[in-house]
Amino acid sequence: MEPKRKEHIDPLNFSKAEFDKLSASEKVDLFVQEYRVPQARTKADTLDAIRRKIDSNATVETPVRSLRVYWAAAASIALIALLSTVYFYFASAEKQIVAASKGQHFEYTLPDGSEIKVNADSKITFSASRFTKKRELELVGEAFFSVQKGKPFVVKTPVGTVEVLGTTLNVFARNNEFNVSCMTGKVKVTVGDQSVTILPGEKVIWDNGTLKKMALPQGESEAGWVKGQFNFDNIPLISIFEEIERQFNVSISAQGIEGRFYTGSFTNNKLAEALEMVCLPMDLDYEIKNGNKISIKPKTH
Repeated sequence: MEPKRKEHIDPLNFSKAEFDKLSASEKVDLFVQEYRVPQARTKADTLDAIRRKIDSNATVETPVRSLRVYWAAAASIALIALLSTVYFYFASAEKQIVAASKGQHFEYTLPDGSEIKVNADSKITFSASRFTKKRELELVGEAFFSVQKGKPFVVKTPVGTVEVLGTTLNVFARNNEFNVSCMTGKVKVTVGDQSVTILPGEKVIWDNGTLKKMALPQGESEAGWVKGQFNFDNIPLISIFEEIERQFNVSISAQGIEGRFYTGSFTNNKLAEALEMVCLPMDLDYEIKNGNKISIKPKTH
């Protein structure tokens, strides 16, 4: 038998232990009591719609711009979204996914208060219900972390694992590329049986099967991409165009760039300016078609 629903309880003063004991329907009833039903819909119809969404969807990948949510607030925001006929998911013990699309950055606050800035075309996965006990998440893409002090904080990527205790750091993990920069605190990076510990002002990269430590540019307090600045030192040209695709949500077709490397920078303010910054010194021509399709080829002299 399901426990009796508690009436007229403020969700923000309702303990998580009490909340976890409620059934899905009781959770809906608890949070919906404070919200107005949309016009042309009865309260019963609205509640039925919410329950059907919860029953049929355990998780959903949700792009966001800036979220600062905790367990109770997350449930409240989700219900507000549905009552406005916007698709949502209900926080549960299942994995929670937050993702930035191409052309999008966002900030996100984890349940322990740690803050993340997520780069374009990147995804973070974690368990919302268990995170404060075991601070562990998965990252595909790139993110800048400001980690609250406390229990070990672990970032798992497809290549390697990053362990921190309380610090600011940047983690890049795309395809088989992997690098970690430490701005404050202390960071341990592990790939297979290799481990390297880095301190403020240091960086470790995964290069040809080996973890290599190096110094960060002097004065670098956070990753350049957080400020819209992208800097490169002898990076394959194809990787530069992939970054432009992510930052501007465009598709690039490039010819004659095999085996070429680029040292320089661009910003994500304007597409044409970014293309000029890369193509001009590399002696390349570009053409923008239909706003989001770009053709690049060597200049003809």
